[in-house]
Amino acid sequence: MRIEQRLLAGLLCSAAGWNAAYLAAAVCAAGTAMLLPVTIGAAVDAALGDGVSPALLLCGVVVLGVLAEAATELLDARATAQGTAWLRHGLLGRILSFDLRGQRRFPQGDLLSRLLQSTAETARLVPSIVGAIVSLITSLGGITALLLIDAWTGLTFLVGVPLVWLISRGFLRKATVLTADYQRVHGELADRFVGAMQGIRTIRACGTAEREAVRVLRPLAALRSSGERFWRMQRDASWHLSLLAPLLHVGVLTTAAHGVTTGRVSPGELLAAAGYLSLAFGIFRQAGVLAQFGQVRGSASRLRALLDVGAAPTGSGVLPRGGGALRLRGIRVATEGRTVLDSIDLTIPAGSEVAIVGASGVGKSTLAALAGGLLRPDIGTVDVDGMDLSQADPVELRKAIGYAFERPVLLGRTVREAIGYADRDIDDAAFGSALRDSRADGFVARLPQRLDTPLPELHVSGGELQRLGLARAFCREPRVLILDDATSSVDMATERQITRALAARSGTKLIVAHRMSTAARADLVVWLRDGRVAAFGPHRELLHRPGYAEGFGLPSAHDDGAPVTVASAPGRGREE
Repeated sequence: MRIEQRLLAGLLCSAAGWNAAYLAAAVCAAGTAMLLPVTIGAAVDAALGDGVSPALLLCGVVVLGVLAEAATELLDARATAQGTAWLRHGLLGRILSFDLRGQRRFPQGDLLSRLLQSTAETARLVPSIVGAIVSLITSLGGITALLLIDAWTGLTFLVGVPLVWLISRGFLRKATVLTADYQRVHGELADRFVGAMQGIRTIRACGTAEREAVRVLRPLAALRSSGERFWRMQRDASWHLSLLAPLLHVGVLTTAAHGVTTGRVSPGELLAAAGYLSLAFGIFRQAGVLAQFGQVRGSASRLRALLDVGAAPTGSGVLPRGGGALRLRGIRVATEGRTVLDSIDLTIPAGSEVAIVGASGVGKSTLAALAGGLLRPDIGTVDVDGMDLSQADPVELRKAIGYAFERPVLLGRTVREAIGYADRDIDDAAFGSALRDSRADGFVARLPQRLDTPLPELHVSGGELQRLGLARAFCREPRVLILDDATSSVDMATERQITRALAARSGTKLIVAHRMSTAARADLVVWLRDGRVAAFGPHRELLHRPGYAEGFGLPSAHDDGAPVTVASAPGRGREE
């Protein structure tokens, strides 16, 4: 079974009870619709003759039909909402299971479009299927009733059925393609808008609001064109059907009326035939049903792209006891055909503080992401205390490894929730220690409601935001703490205080650094150049390597370019 088919099958099963109730209500509504014309016809014949009037039955059918229609509307909304929730919950979990490479395949706005619009359209699967089934059943029932009332009347209607098939042919395929195209353009528009919102300060500072508005709205022309093509497809089908339907309607009623004059059809049967004719005309609405089902299929194909991305491999292993020893063996990472890291072999002792340095774009953040399991290598393995990260239980892994980023995003309702955003409860002592070590305690104490300040009311500088991100990482006390350029916006005096507090903490620290002072305070330095480890050892020894000092804006210690051997500190690492 294809991924798209498994998705739709799972959607059907996600709210089986509500879907079954919706189907039952729809069938009941269709049944009462089938009973109503014959009941009305019997009542008319009884009124004109001496028969017993089925007035009580007629009232019962009407009441039951009204209740069934109301239940159908309510259960339609409920089944759709349940299916939408199931899709969004499952797909969000899928997205969060991607490693960084998988996440970067989809722009943010496009992801939002798939997660919101495409799921809502796909969740219309059950109403589409039930609507198609009920419409088809009532249409066939109406045609059958016309044939039973009067064969000539029924045959007159059947003359138009082949024409309906010709008009509807290919409608489903076209609707599927046009829906997917419309939502693709909508995703591009959403992504441009999200990007503009993220860069609103730059736009205002450059005075390019009008130009940016033109850029953001440029996909509107394609969006309109796609929407118009879908509308024209429906218009053409409806136009042909609207010409056919009145002619067929007149022909059927004329045939039935002629039957009344010849005594072949009673007045009540004529009235019943008129009622069943409206049901039989449901076959002309199959084009609209097919269009809706095509929209469901087109939306599902957009969701399928998310399911095609493989989730990061995970295991169930429990990390052994240890102090956070890291080992990377034979690592290779390529992105969009470009090799970012190659032939990386490192052994980082437990409890050490290691700085990762190198020119911009050399792969420092990629190495940090590999070490923490946020990115899986194309080739090679990453171990923490002897266990391959791909074999470790994700919950155990996230407890063992903490991160602080260059641009932290605060999650939660208040500052307290943002700092304590973790898999476990954080006590007050841990809060206090984390705030002091990150040097965030001073400005947090000055906030209007301190830790209980709502995040929408929080206005802090870039350096203060980074300190809150550090406090969040410090709260967790992981065995491996990775700082990905997490102090780049902090002043040097505050950075020295944070670094001293960091050194006093247990566990292994991996720091992506741009400042020489950070590298000098670290136990070991990983120097990356051209996607490889150029050297690995103490900072004071790497200073003698040609090209190392220039990375910090200092003159080289060697003019002849002769290679220098760097010996790693005993038990603290080795040269690569």
